[in-house]
Amino acid sequence: MSDNQKLYKSIDPKAIFVLVIILFIIGLAIIGIVRFNSPIPDIDATTSAQNIVLPGQFSVAFPDQAQSAIGTDTFGVIASSPDQNPVPIASVAKIMTAYLVLKAHPLQPGEDGPTLTMTDQDVAGYQSAIEKNYSRLPVTAGEELTERQLLEGLLLPSGNNIADTLGRWVAGSDEAFIAKMNDTAKSLGMTNTHYADASGANEATVSNAVDQIKIAQAAMQDPVFREIVAMPDATLPLAGKVYNVNWMLGKHGIVGIKTGSTTKAGGCFVSAAPVVNGSEKHYIIAAVLGSKKANRNLQSALEANARILDEVRPQFKSYTLTPPENGFGQITTPWHSQSDLQVSQPIQVFGYPGMKVSYFINPLAIKLPAAPGTDVATLTVQTGKTSQTVSMQNTEKINPPGFFWKIFR
Repeated sequence: MSDNQKLYKSIDPKAIFVLVIILFIIGLAIIGIVRFNSPIPDIDATTSAQNIVLPGQFSVAFPDQAQSAIGTDTFGVIASSPDQNPVPIASVAKIMTAYLVLKAHPLQPGEDGPTLTMTDQDVAGYQSAIEKNYSRLPVTAGEELTERQLLEGLLLPSGNNIADTLGRWVAGSDEAFIAKMNDTAKSLGMTNTHYADASGANEATVSNAVDQIKIAQAAMQDPVFREIVAMPDATLPLAGKVYNVNWMLGKHGIVGIKTGSTTKAGGCFVSAAPVVNGSEKHYIIAAVLGSKKANRNLQSALEANARILDEVRPQFKSYTLTPPENGFGQITTPWHSQSDLQVSQPIQVFGYPGMKVSYFINPLAIKLPAAPGTDVATLTVQTGKTSQTVSMQNTEKINPPGFFWKIFR
């Protein structure tokens, strides 16, 4: 018999079994200790609904002819007339031109910006505008104009030649600037817009009312743009005193934005009117394109636009948010402790009838147990481009996990 065989016969099977049991128990104990001391999983929060709808229904009567749309600087497009085919927009195109100038060369209120010296090419553009009877701003070779003055010449007397001058300054050439305009339109979701020039004189520059709300919404974020389009007049070196061709400025609460009119385009007007809600100022934006009435195309667009603003303005106000039927949501733990969530005070939002208000809940890191009324989560309410966040409290006590849950989780 070999030594290995003798050793095997000498081992007691019962001792081996006991040893295995002991090792198994030790293993379980180690696993239990590890699990017991492992971090507690994060608490989760669920919402009762995807959004809350403000009471009522938004109402607006758009003009019978022409195409129209309404929105705000923070909510985007809210409503529009049925026919939204691309149409010529005339000088309304200069909203995009000014927007791109201020994106490339930002100004702060009170700043004049860089100075540009007018060239023979700029003078030729002015002479061409005279020949074609386009809106224009007088310039002479060697004249120096600041960025601010050029924007005033673009947006107040609506100088077509200034649109071309600014476009070449931003992009290097007319063609490069037009490409930039169209790329920007695409990035803003302006799917029915095509720019063929910087001024809108080209009838191939087309858009619709919905798209013009989108570019106006973007442009109105800039305080200098808002400041200039609200100016009734300005004094420039060679031209002297120039006046804003927006005849509605200061009426019906209108503080901008841009008019446009040609035989092909008819009367076009994109307007802005402020609505104050506490310490906040919002801007209603209305667009009317292609208004055509005998000898009063532009006037008809201005009047139709003002009627839209007057109708919708009272509908923009502060609302107290009514929670969903089952409350805003619940907080739950992996060990099956849960509680409904509440807010300590009513939530006020600025909006309009029928607007959808989205919200989401984020749980906080809390010390357990958490008595009722503890700040255990935050509620973020989103309305357009603005949001507010408030604390949420539990309505039921949230206990820590028990001994056996920690061991056997």
